[in-house]
Amino acid sequence: MAEKIRMDSHKLIYHPDVVARWMKGENIYPIEVEISPSGACNHRCVFCAVDYIGYQPDFLDKDIILRDIAKMGQKGLKSVICSGEGEPLLNKNMPDIANGIKACGVDVAMSSNGALFTKDKAKECLGAFTWIRFSVASMERESYDKIQRGKPGDLEKVKENLTEAVGIKRDQKLKTTLGVQCLLLPDNMAQLPDMARQCREIGVDYLTIKPYSQHLHSENTFQIDYEAMLALENEVKQYETDRFSVYFRANAMKKVHQEKSYRQCLGLPFMTHIDAKGNVWPCVAHIGTKEFCYGNIYEQSFEEIWEGTRRQEILHQLHKLDINKVCREACRLDEINRYLDDLKNPGEHVNFI
Repeated sequence: MAEKIRMDSHKLIYHPDVVARWMKGENIYPIEVEISPSGACNHRCVFCAVDYIGYQPDFLDKDIILRDIAKMGQKGLKSVICSGEGEPLLNKNMPDIANGIKACGVDVAMSSNGALFTKDKAKECLGAFTWIRFSVASMERESYDKIQRGKPGDLEKVKENLTEAVGIKRDQKLKTTLGVQCLLLPDNMAQLPDMARQCREIGVDYLTIKPYSQHLHSENTFQIDYEAMLALENEVKQYETDRFSVYFRANAMKKVHQEKSYRQCLGLPFMTHIDAKGNVWPCVAHIGTKEFCYGNIYEQSFEEIWEGTRRQEILHQLHKLDINKVCREACRLDEINRYLDDLKNPGEHVNFI
C-alpha cells in the first residue's frame, strides 16, 4: 500500500497530460479541490491551524456545491476532499454530498475527527469514499482529551465508529481505505506505539503520523524538535503487517524549519479550497486573507471564478511574495512544487536520460 498511496510524496506524475498543458501556459482546472462542508466543529484541538476563523456555524449548500462539482468534473477535476476548517459531518447533508460527488464521476474522500461517523452514517455513505482519514490524537483517554478537547466519551465513540466502519467495509466488500491520522506532539508521543497496536487490532488499513505545521494566522504555536523524535519510527513500525501500514512521515518532519528550495508556489493551479461560506481560496494557508479570495460560488459559478481575471491577478501577487515567509512549513504542496520547479528550471544534460 505504501508505494501506491505515496503518502510523503506527490501524485502529479500520474497526470502528465495536465502538467504538459500547464507547461504550455494553458489555464488548467484543478485536479483536486478541498471543500469545507462545515465551518463549525465539535472539537477544539490544541493544534488546529484555522482556530483564528472562529468555528463559525456555516454550512456549504448541497445543491450549489454539487452543481459546480459536476461542471468541474467535465473540465478535469478528479477528486474532492471533504475537510476544511470544521468537522464535515456537522453538515447534515454530508452523506448526500459524498454520494452526489461520486455520482458526478469524481473521487471523494473525507478527513474527520470520527466522533460523528456513526454506524448509520457509515451505512449511508461509506461506499462513496475512496478513503476516509480519522484524525485521532491518541488512543489513550487522558492525552486524547487534553489535545482534542471534545466532549467526554468522544474517544470511545471514535473507537466504536472505527470498528463499525471496518465491519461495514468487510460486509459490503467495499474498497474504501480507512486510515487514522495523528499529529506528533510531545503530549502524545509516548502513546503512539500502543496507538499503532490498537489501530491494527481494530482493523483499519493504516496509521499515519505527521508533524505539526505552523499556520501563519493560527493562535496556536508549538516549538517542536522533531529531530529528537525520529527514533520513534522504529517503535511504531513494529506493528506493521501485510494488511496494516504505518506511515511515519520522517521526511516531512525533517523539512520543518527548512527553507524552501523554490521561489514560487507553482502548484496552486492544480488544487484549490472552497470554504464553508463558499469562498474560493488558493489554499488553506490564505483562508481569511480577503485580498487572496478568488470569489464566491454563491455569487458566481466556479467556472466564472476560475477563468476570471481576478484569480490570475491574485496568482501574480502571490508569486511576488517570499514563499518562505508567507507559507506553511512542510506544506502539502511542497513536493509538488519541487517537482514543478525542476520542470520549469531543469539542470544541464537533461537529454542524457
